[in-house]
Amino acid sequence: MLKDEVIETINRSNLIENNDKIVVGVSGGPDSICLVNVLYEIKINNDLSFDFDIAIAHVNHMIREEASDDEEFVRTYAKDRSLEFFSKRIDVQNLAKEQKISTEEAGRNARYQFFEEVLKSCNGTKIATAHTKCDNSETVLMNIIRGTGTSGLKGIQPKRDEIFIKPLIKISRDEIEEYCEENKLNPRYDKTNFENVYTRNKVRNILIPLIQKEFNTNIIDTIDRLSRSCND
Repeated sequence: MLKDEVIETINRSNLIENNDKIVVGVSGGPDSICLVNVLYEIKINNDLSFDFDIAIAHVNHMIREEASDDEEFVRTYAKDRSLEFFSKRIDVQNLAKEQKISTEEAGRNARYQFFEEVLKSCNGTKIATAHTKCDNSETVLMNIIRGTGTSGLKGIQPKRDEIFIKPLIKISRDEIEEYCEENKLNPRYDKTNFENVYTRNKVRNILIPLIQKEFNTNIIDTIDRLSRSCND
């Protein structure tokens, strides 16, 4: 069960402590809406020994026509559960041009800057992002392609700098899709994730499916085991 796997990850890596206030980055997509929902389930379950609060942070990148609908979707989710909600609209494309970096990098930088702003403003203690086992495998492959030592094989850590936590890091996208369907979360879908412009999208949509078809159907789990062994 997905929730049990998340609880195991939280306990194993000491991701959440009592009296924490978790700022959860939520785009409205399957991964992030799964993350905040499972954390909310854990929070309100009186049988579990977790005592923490949740605040939701959403960045509207102003790239897609649907971005305002995504923002409203996340706002409504937070309101229905009486969770604090913070949002910010950032023209990421113009920001990328000004800083002469890719739109992908500009978006990532803008998100994390906003998450840290929210962390301070609401007296939060941790920032949770919806990185998954698949994200970890993509990262390791990207590191290999670019040329890396053993440090690059470690992939995405469950916790970084004692602030950034990734409770879904051992969860696959298939499990997330199933969880969203079972819980009728009706997540939003970002069509740019299917555009093979960025390196990560090419790895996700082209390279990994090719490896799964031609070489190893379980490549995600194989890379995850490699990543874990490099962290031992």
